[in-house]
Amino acid sequence: MTLKQVGFLRVGCLAPFVGLFLLAGDLHGQASSTAQSPTIAFSTPGTKQVTLKVCNTVGCNTVTRSVVVLDPRPQILGMAGVPAVVGTRQSFTLSAQTAGRPALTHRWIFSGTAGLTLTGNPATWSAQAPGIGTYQLQLQVQNTDGSVLSAAVPVQVVRMTFGDVPPSFWGWRYIEALFTAGITKGCDSSPNFCPDVQATRAEIAASLVRAMHGPAFVPPPAVGIFADVPLSSWSAPWIEQLYADGITKGCSTSPLSFCPNALVTRAEMGPFLLRARHGGGYQPPALVSLTFTDEPNDFFAPWIEQLYAEGVTNGCALSPLRFCPSSPVTRAEMAGFLTKTFNLPLP
Repeated sequence: MTLKQVGFLRVGCLAPFVGLFLLAGDLHGQASSTAQSPTIAFSTPGTKQVTLKVCNTVGCNTVTRSVVVLDPRPQILGMAGVPAVVGTRQSFTLSAQTAGRPALTHRWIFSGTAGLTLTGNPATWSAQAPGIGTYQLQLQVQNTDGSVLSAAVPVQVVRMTFGDVPPSFWGWRYIEALFTAGITKGCDSSPNFCPDVQATRAEIAASLVRAMHGPAFVPPPAVGIFADVPLSSWSAPWIEQLYADGITKGCSTSPLSFCPNALVTRAEMGPFLLRARHGGGYQPPALVSLTFTDEPNDFFAPWIEQLYAEGVTNGCALSPLRFCPSSPVTRAEMAGFLTKTFNLPLP
């Protein structure tokens, strides 16, 4: 055990003195020494009392000090939390509060699907290593007095394709499913997905055509069906294929237009999705009742009700149940709609 230094002040005397150290509180009871600078080894940690008694022919004087005896063996007092599920593109700082006689060695041990050991406290962990899999994380702390191993913490590493879509994001599973199916490559070369960006009619067109025809499908060159979709536009072939499939008739006539840069509302997704699932000539059943409290009895109501009946949507909010028909669709919501419409496998 280690001993905290205790200071005593020796004062002048009128006659020779005799000093006696009394050390109390040890496992084996009291110990004493008449040496001027004694050394004592405590067998247990804790707070001990050390008393110096100095005497001469005139009398005696006594001073007592408290000594904190530390346990030299390594201890793990606490560990920073690690998420139960992490993505392959994420990095985390592993840290712990530890105690014991220096120098302490810290080893972070991943065991399971593959093996990995990191050293240091703190230590930086990139989930790309050991990679996708299920692991048990333990911290081992060592010094010359011994070793201690923490309880195992389960950690699952999953694929994280896009830098802005971690596994904790509500739409992660749908976006990963869309990527695996070859329907999206994201919004930039990072790659990111831009999940909260609102989707345009052009983006919806391309995604629907890929979902219907497969990721390898290449639409024929555009011929100029819509007045507001120039042949030079990247989206022109996809929009015209959507028109050929009977999924859209455009946004206006005279001249025939598509409004490629316009945002798509949640209500407008109803006809897009159900025609893509059932064919261009599909019509939903006649409206019987309104499920959502914010759903107007208009052209889109039968389409919204059929989306709900087929499990493509659960609405946008509960208590009361709402659909938010006029809200623009985000790219993350688009991923959810497409994944459910085409029954894409989820990770």
